[in-house]
Amino acid sequence: MNHTRAPRRISARPLGALAGLLVALVSGPAGAADWPGFTLKEPTGEAWRQVQRNAGSVVWMRRLPNPAGSFAAAVLTGPAPTRFEDGDAFVAYVRRSKLRNPEPARFALLLEDFEPVSAPGPRCVRYRVSMTDRARPGAEPLLLRVTGLACLHPERPERYFDVQYSSRGPRSVEPPDGVIAEGEAFLAGFEFAPPPANGRWALGSGDVTRPERERT
Repeated sequence: MNHTRAPRRISARPLGALAGLLVALVSGPAGAADWPGFTLKEPTGEAWRQVQRNAGSVVWMRRLPNPAGSFAAAVLTGPAPTRFEDGDAFVAYVRRSKLRNPEPARFALLLEDFEPVSAPGPRCVRYRVSMTDRARPGAEPLLLRVTGLACLHPERPERYFDVQYSSRGPRSVEPPDGVIAEGEAFLAGFEFAPPPANGRWALGSGDVTRPERERT
């Protein structure tokens, strides 16, 4: 079954696990760290800040030339919810998780694209999702766009990873091409490594259950 297809534009449909996509900015520079089960070229430069780190997620945000827009990069991980029979079943799961919409009055889907890929692991899906975000009633809707890779660890398929970048802002505020290139470099810089010898997959402190943004 071939899942590759042109992106579809849709006036309004459920969308998933993206309502909590952006996190509040807090102080603290991004720094080097040892990651369990993968390697990563972390965002660098004065414009980037690490804004969240817990057991299931690490998030960086980038300052943009126009403060009306925001740009983020993140790695999420947690146990896979089930054992997938084949690649089709995994693609279907990723699509369902990304298009589930807990706030249909706020979000309306504009574009979706899900394509199985063979890197950085044999069981991965590259996805793009765009939607309008009516975060403030009566105000101009914002445009939220997410691009990422959802994967199962090649040596531990019971472990799920999602590496992504996203932008949010008025339709008139486009992230510069150079910033999008940084997002693509972030995805390209993610590679799988052997599973942690101690069996601990946590990216930081806290509980290790499902990726935070997959639980919404």
